[in-house]
Amino acid sequence: MSDSGPTGELHLRVAGHTTDWKLLLVDEPPTEDEVVSWMQEQMVARIRVTEQGSNEPHTLLVNFALVVAARLLPAARGNRGVQF
Repeated sequence: MSDSGPTGELHLRVAGHTTDWKLLLVDEPPTEDEVVSWMQEQMVARIRVTEQGSNEPHTLLVNFALVVAARLLPAARGNRGVQF
């Protein structure tokens, strides 16, 4: 687990929703190829994230069968949290 803050952001668009989920990743972020594979195989993936106002990372299970778009970004400093 990383003590230096988020290592990246994963933005997910879920079927039936008009806004994206913004996940702040900890540890090693997934690669684009991994995210593509999860979506194609409709997998449930374990992702380590932090939440707004908390320094305690935790695991979030994401059902990629419901994800219709995804975007990986470097971590933005000063903006921590999981937004739905």
